[in-house]
Amino acid sequence: MVKRPIHRLGSNGPTPEMDELAEESIITLRCDGETVVRLLASPFDLGDLAYGHVICEGRGNVNSVLVEGFEVNINGYVRNRPVEDLLTAACGACTTGDVEIPRNLVSETVVLDADLNSMMDLMKTNQPWFHATGGMHAASLFDESGDLLLVREDIGRHNAVDKVVGAAIRSDLHPKILGLSGRIGWELVAKAVRVNIEVIVAVGAISSAAENLARASGMTLVGFSASKTPA
Repeated sequence: MVKRPIHRLGSNGPTPEMDELAEESIITLRCDGETVVRLLASPFDLGDLAYGHVICEGRGNVNSVLVEGFEVNINGYVRNRPVEDLLTAACGACTTGDVEIPRNLVSETVVLDADLNSMMDLMKTNQPWFHATGGMHAASLFDESGDLLLVREDIGRHNAVDKVVGAAIRSDLHPKILGLSGRIGWELVAKAVRVNIEVIVAVGAISSAAENLARASGMTLVGFSASKTPA
């Protein structure tokens, strides 16, 4: 978070004050001295981000990381992106190269026996950066009883998924249920397919491309799960 001067509008007009804003920085991932990718992301949990981004994008493997400021040096094997582009917080598959379509099928072992509203409420209560700034997405991992295992936040929803998957890998966890604070788009399903996530439960809607990929891969999607009538 960073403090910045703002004017808050009220019934008596604008009032100057300081406010907490969600911080957004250029994060550089490097491997063997070469830039792998640059990401616009929130500058925390960067080790998790590096692990998760490489795995979720299907670009190699990570053995260890060293975080130095806004740079993360990766020990492992990572294929570079088609160009040295900058992925913004809005980007899921922003590149001038071809968009790869995951073709592997996910396992079908999960039986989720939990209240969806309670799961989303539990995730929301564990989003300190969102509560402080109002400007953060969250991704979470649950077990089949709906118990919360991990939560990660970021200015970008794709980064949040990378972070929580990376945190799970580093903790030797193999969860199957992903929770999202926003909508389910194609690129998030693609990330989940690559790491064998079986179920995505989200606060928001499901896009048509996400539905197509999930159906083809054997993944279950649950939209509007913070409402009384999930899709």
